[in-house]
Amino acid sequence: MSNIITWADVDWTRANSRVRKIQYRIYKASAIGNLQRVHWLQKYLIHHWDAKLLAVRQVTVLEKGKKVVLSGNQRISLASELSLDGRSAQIRRIPKPGKTEPLGMIRDRAKQALAKFALEPQWEASFEPNSYGFRPGRSCHDAIEAVFLNLHHGRPKWGYVADVRKCFDRIHHDALLEKLNTFPQMKRQIRAWLKSGVMEGYANTPKDNIESTSQEKGGISPLLANIVLNGLEFHLKTFVSNLPLKPRADSGRGKLVKKKALGVIRYADDFLLLHENKEILHLCVEETKKWLQLLGLQMGDEKSAIRDVRQGFPFLGFQIMMVRKMHRMKYKVKITPSKSSQKRFLLQIRNVLQRNKAISSYSLIQILRPILIGWANYYKYCECASTFAKLTDKIFRKVRAWVFRRDQARRKVKQRYFPTGRTYSFYGRKHKDNWILCGRKKFKNGILRENFLPHIQWVPSKKHIKVKETESPFSGSHYWALRESKHSPYPLRVRELLGKQKNCCPICKRQFNIFDSKTWEVDHILPRFAGGKDEYSNLQLLHKECHEKKTTLDMRKYRKQT
Repeated sequence: MSNIITWADVDWTRANSRVRKIQYRIYKASAIGNLQRVHWLQKYLIHHWDAKLLAVRQVTVLEKGKKVVLSGNQRISLASELSLDGRSAQIRRIPKPGKTEPLGMIRDRAKQALAKFALEPQWEASFEPNSYGFRPGRSCHDAIEAVFLNLHHGRPKWGYVADVRKCFDRIHHDALLEKLNTFPQMKRQIRAWLKSGVMEGYANTPKDNIESTSQEKGGISPLLANIVLNGLEFHLKTFVSNLPLKPRADSGRGKLVKKKALGVIRYADDFLLLHENKEILHLCVEETKKWLQLLGLQMGDEKSAIRDVRQGFPFLGFQIMMVRKMHRMKYKVKITPSKSSQKRFLLQIRNVLQRNKAISSYSLIQILRPILIGWANYYKYCECASTFAKLTDKIFRKVRAWVFRRDQARRKVKQRYFPTGRTYSFYGRKHKDNWILCGRKKFKNGILRENFLPHIQWVPSKKHIKVKETESPFSGSHYWALRESKHSPYPLRVRELLGKQKNCCPICKRQFNIFDSKTWEVDHILPRFAGGKDEYSNLQLLHKECHEKKTTLDMRKYRKQT
């Protein structure tokens, strides 16, 4: 154990660096098939002090949506006691919203984070190319772009969308552990988690709102789900290559041609099969069911069916369809936000307005703005212009009704909430609009702040560049640095600050990388409570720990001045 006495003494830059170096070595050993070396490095990692500290930090500081109240001394004590001891907390005992998690559950989640540090780089070296869910550097948009690339050749195809999630509580534990093929200590720990219902908890997690699902979904369950389903794509490609049937009438009979004709795109436990030949696709579906049965899994057939892509089908919140070009025989791919996603989105806006009838416009904008921009940022990587225009009108009508119910003097109310002749800057563009909801709030220090609710129509559509199938952040390749600079998936403000700061944190002088992207936070150089403006000249991108240190210093500095 290190000589660190307090939580504040931890150098997170060095801790991250040391753990990443071990993970790189695990990845390389796994890539060349040296399993003995992989297991030795994994044992070394799970006993490493830095890895234990990072695991505790992951579940007590970085994870959002969970209320964890631990002092610095308690966190250090938890890290010193952390080990994969083959025990598990009751996964099914989920605390109620707003309630503090029991220490036993916090410790168990930290153990899962520690185990994930060791297992993830090993499996990243062997995961299949078209698996995108809950993997570092991959997202829903990569899966949707893979669907587009599979369909964009202009020939109509058949599709089958399947979901395995609800059956994960029936998985054969021995089959999963045999597939995991890990060392005894890790095997005992994962067996304990399986018995306590870790996969059942994952299976029962609601996933109706795909667009808000975090890539950093807590625990080891998503990784285990990916391990369980790993090999399905390879199995189906091999299966179709040995069939006597040709993919289409004018195609060859070679195995490579048959493999390329089948599209398998998987996002966690949702997967999509695509093929031009309906008979071959039907055989693939039956073969998939047989393959899953060996693991004790089944597909939910009530929502799954072989469909003509020209009729359209939903996948990950998008509606995917092939439409015929005007005066041509070829088809083009059309991807739009699905109607169910739009319906859920409008219902969410309505609920916010219904629950907050008496708050100020400034506070309402604070609630609605991240919801609007978050939804639009998810769906901007498709043909979204017409959908965004329709939704802009519907949302405006709801907001206008919320405003006008407050007073009968409509002209006066209109000017107060929807000022005329204003120009707004959003996404680097100027927009002039007379019907933008604005709010004002005067703070205790006398500073008056304004905000506005942008139209989602102002969010421009963008082409997503799919991640390379053979690349992983654990490889240590320069690919990721180049990808972030050219095809950054981050919000506009973050992209601008990354370029301005040359990919470097001005506090710790450490380069930003894809592993710590969930900890990046935009900071006001001169704090807003001290009169700082929300402009690029007053903004900087920091790591979470650097932001916390700066905020503490700012509070002390300006408290003394007042």
